[in-house]
Amino acid sequence: MKIIPIFGQNLYAIKYPDEVQDEFHRLFSLWNDPEYLEEFFDANIEDITDGFYGTFTVEGAIFETYDSAVCFETQLRDLATKGNYHQLNGLDAIFKPLHNQQTRILPLNASKARQDWLRLYALRIDKQIYIITGGAIKLTRTMQERDHTKEELAKIRMCREYLINKGISDIDGVIEEMEIL
Repeated sequence: MKIIPIFGQNLYAIKYPDEVQDEFHRLFSLWNDPEYLEEFFDANIEDITDGFYGTFTVEGAIFETYDSAVCFETQLRDLATKGNYHQLNGLDAIFKPLHNQQTRILPLNASKARQDWLRLYALRIDKQIYIITGGAIKLTRTMQERDHTKEELAKIRMCREYLINKGISDIDGVIEEMEIL
């Protein structure tokens, strides 16, 4: 597992050993791949034809995802590069605690950023600083309802344990870890 910088010193992503790309680039590549999206929506047809987000055709869901992905990536780039560590308009504006009922921020807090049904899951390192652990097209009310979102919960836990075991709990630890690799 490696930590890869995405935008400046604010947004990072995990690169898993069995993957060619880090999670940020892997997800946005998938969300812009019409073949992947058609296969995904065909496999989850019941979730788009009468689901949490209303009714879509497979073609409509593909276009919706593509448009959302473009907006999402632009928004993340803008927040990470224009909003700095001390500004309120940085990544903290889009990343929220993973669990909606959470009232305080914990060390290496599990977090999510969303654009329509697209989700990026991350660990909060510090104010405005996040490491993306994965993401999903979330078509249901809860993550526990589908295997692909349950897998993302497991990845968040695994990455959190990895960072704790490596003693990484702040931006200095992240930078040190990247220099070692």
